[in-house]
Amino acid sequence: MTTMTQIAEVDNKWIVLIVDDDDLIHDMTRINLRDIEYLGKGIHLLHAYSAIEAQQMIRRHQDIAVIILDVMMEKDDAGLNFVHFIRHEQKNDNVRILLHTGQPGIAPKKEVSNQYDIDGYLDKNIADNDDCYVAVKLALRAYDERIKLKEAAIKDDLYLLEKIAGIYSEILSRPEIFNEYEMIVQKINTMVHLSQEILVTYALADLKNNLSPGTTKSEHLSYRDYSALTQIHDIKVILTHTPYQQYKVECDAIANTLLKAAKHFSAIQILSKAANQNLLNSIQQYEKTAPLISGTTYLPSE
Repeated sequence: MTTMTQIAEVDNKWIVLIVDDDDLIHDMTRINLRDIEYLGKGIHLLHAYSAIEAQQMIRRHQDIAVIILDVMMEKDDAGLNFVHFIRHEQKNDNVRILLHTGQPGIAPKKEVSNQYDIDGYLDKNIADNDDCYVAVKLALRAYDERIKLKEAAIKDDLYLLEKIAGIYSEILSRPEIFNEYEMIVQKINTMVHLSQEILVTYALADLKNNLSPGTTKSEHLSYRDYSALTQIHDIKVILTHTPYQQYKVECDAIANTLLKAAKHFSAIQILSKAANQNLLNSIQQYEKTAPLISGTTYLPSE
């Protein structure tokens, strides 16, 4: 039975998974890595003896930092098939992978490095392997840096999303703003700029990491989240093609369009709880009071 003390100990260590069907390799790797530390944290080893068992490990442990992977195992291509499972089926691009092989011809370095996202090779034929220690330490550093970059990107996303939510809240809390054409245009343009800043950051991340276009966006936003983020662009298009005199006639329709957009935006999954609640409060306040404001005929959405 796992105790709370054991859980705490694992939480303060890097998780390294050894995947090999040879008990001796597990023992030797444990010895080679017995003193390894990175940033003051040691490692916690997990052991899998087949590709199927390794898949189960990956599903149970989302925070594995490094995998030392036997290329062959049950079949000659079992190891590389497992890499494909990690990167494409599990969509896990965080974990760093080191291929362990005693027969380099089975997985030629040039061909494999061109097709798979791996961090290096380890030679099974060397018993006292300092290369193993160094390779794992470098892989831990790469994993840590990748996680920190993603966390920083998420913080930036949250900041920009909160600013957009704040503008939605401001407009809905003061519906008389809809009578001020230039003010509405200014605020809509600001929200569009903020949403574009988020999407440009994702596009740049794809370029820097040699990823397919849209990869980073899909990691951060679901399709519904993306639609909610970009819906403000539709309102800008409407305003762009609505002269001031016509705006007076269509003000109510535009107000309702913005209200619906705000509702969709409030459902974005990574929006902070505080920003979400503030926006929901503004939406509720708007729906209760807007029709009662003198000189306006705003209609709550269905």
